[in-house]
Amino acid sequence: MANFISLWDLVQNVQLTNEQDAIRWKWTAHGEYTTKSAYNIQFTGSLSPFGSSSIWKAEAEGKHKFFAWLLVQSKLLTADNLNKRHWPCDPVCSLCSQEQETAEHLILHCCFAKEVWQLMSTWSQGLVQQPRAGLSIAEWWQQELAGLPKKLRRTKAATMMYAEWNIWKERNRCIFEHKSTDAVSVLQEAKTEIAVRKLACGGPVIPVLS
Repeated sequence: MANFISLWDLVQNVQLTNEQDAIRWKWTAHGEYTTKSAYNIQFTGSLSPFGSSSIWKAEAEGKHKFFAWLLVQSKLLTADNLNKRHWPCDPVCSLCSQEQETAEHLILHCCFAKEVWQLMSTWSQGLVQQPRAGLSIAEWWQQELAGLPKKLRRTKAATMMYAEWNIWKERNRCIFEHKSTDAVSVLQEAKTEIAVRKLACGGPVIPVLS
């Protein structure tokens, strides 16, 4: 009886006519199948409007670029994404214990992250600025790099990546190792990684810094 009632509800709005049934392909305006439309529909929802060149051409290591690419698409396994998958986790940010953990909060707007960005801004002599409130990751990334010369854009993008990456590492350290450190130490880890790349590449990553 329950199945019958469900079926009844589903067919209430169906209007029958004397016309013969016809198959229509909904991915074209004329309703006919084309190979091109079938090919294009495979990519629906998989393409991002975000300009990725600022990430992949940054003067940083591959792992940092890949991390930044996941970050701007909100694909990191932060608490909000874990909850969507029904994976057990603490929904509160482990760095501030004040707000729900999302990528935007963790990397940009958490009070701990803000302290790291303020230190990074001072150390980089203003090359990197503390993120403004209300911005998404992609908005912040694009605004920070818009209109810069190519060399400076790649340098700044790399600096942002190293800061983001080490904030994420501190988050994971708190969760999985039950250890924590301060913003100064997080900045120092980012500076160390930048220095290692500088030595590996035989030139400065951030020319304005000592």
